[in-house]
Amino acid sequence: MKTLAANDAETRWSPSSWRTHRADQQPAYTDDDALASVEARLAAAAAIVDPAECAALREAMAEVARGEAFLLQGGDCAENFDDAIAERVASLSALFDRMDAAIAPSLDVPLVHVARIGGQFAKPRSAPIEKRGSVELPAYRGDIINGFGFSAHDRRPDPERMMRAHLQSVGTAATLAAARAGRDPVFTSHEGLLLPYEEALTRRDEAGRWWATSGHMLWLGYRTNALDGAHVDYLSGIENVVGIKCGPGLEPDQLLALAEKLDPANRAGKLVFIARFGASQVREQLPALMRATKAAGLKGAWTVDPMHGNTEKAGERKLRRYAAIVSEIASFIAIARAEGIHAGGLHLEMSAEDVTECLGGGGPETVEEMGRAYRTSCDPRLNARQAVALAETVAALL
Repeated sequence: MKTLAANDAETRWSPSSWRTHRADQQPAYTDDDALASVEARLAAAAAIVDPAECAALREAMAEVARGEAFLLQGGDCAENFDDAIAERVASLSALFDRMDAAIAPSLDVPLVHVARIGGQFAKPRSAPIEKRGSVELPAYRGDIINGFGFSAHDRRPDPERMMRAHLQSVGTAATLAAARAGRDPVFTSHEGLLLPYEEALTRRDEAGRWWATSGHMLWLGYRTNALDGAHVDYLSGIENVVGIKCGPGLEPDQLLALAEKLDPANRAGKLVFIARFGASQVREQLPALMRATKAAGLKGAWTVDPMHGNTEKAGERKLRRYAAIVSEIASFIAIARAEGIHAGGLHLEMSAEDVTECLGGGGPETVEEMGRAYRTSCDPRLNARQAVALAETVAALL
């Protein structure tokens, strides 16, 4: 394994080195001085999570990679500034416990819990502009960047929002740790998307290693996975667990190149390959990727995100069908078995609230019924009944 000094000399990586690469999906801030002020304050602010906890998750994910544990990862599509932190943390913790009760008896390995919380404020968008009638405004990119309301004021990217996201995340992480005291921890995770925020919260430990202290685990999104891009560069330098979203069109050589860039030492537990193809494409495209990682001897864990590849539109709303979610999970498990790969876990967008955003499985049965409690600010989530039912189904499949 390369020493830190040798690695630094060879790559010249620093938390700011991403700035020399193309950075996709970033907001167009208009006040450079205001942005610099926020970055400086964040750099001096408290860490959201402790690097020692990030290292503990690395150890737990190494067990997943070796087939000795199973990852249950889930939570909101995106956090909001008006979230009631204590209530949301308590309800999500309880939902993890209910899902554990459904799935654990069918496993002969322990569960590792990771929530989409404590930093999941930024969202990539397929289009930079949203149009309603004749009005065009910047797309909503998450509360850390701009507001959900459809007005010029709301949609203006404001760097001060990073300070509010940091404050809320500090409270969320502390509340979650307190809620799990004496029990298995629930670690935090989010997409490593807003790079000025991530850079400012990157800290060096006593051994000289860099850690993202914005969350225990960060993942590389499907829209920001260019090998020479800014997001890959940033994630290549941190010691945290890093996820790679693997979706339609990703070629085996591309995935191997990403893995080499993000973890050249090939350490168990460092990388998580997250399949998100959709029920209609997973059987066609996933086997070659699994085969390639196995042939290369990669020690990353394989999990499935059955949500993002199964998104549809119904009028102005997005929806996901429970049957398609189950189908993709079943295919993922079957493919993993056929390829001699450990089916290492689930990555879900879910809410402990009685939302009506996914069809079937204990949720609404028709598009018309979805309006009763369609509350997401971005993508559809499973409600608690659907999430527990899914855990029971996965238990049967395993």
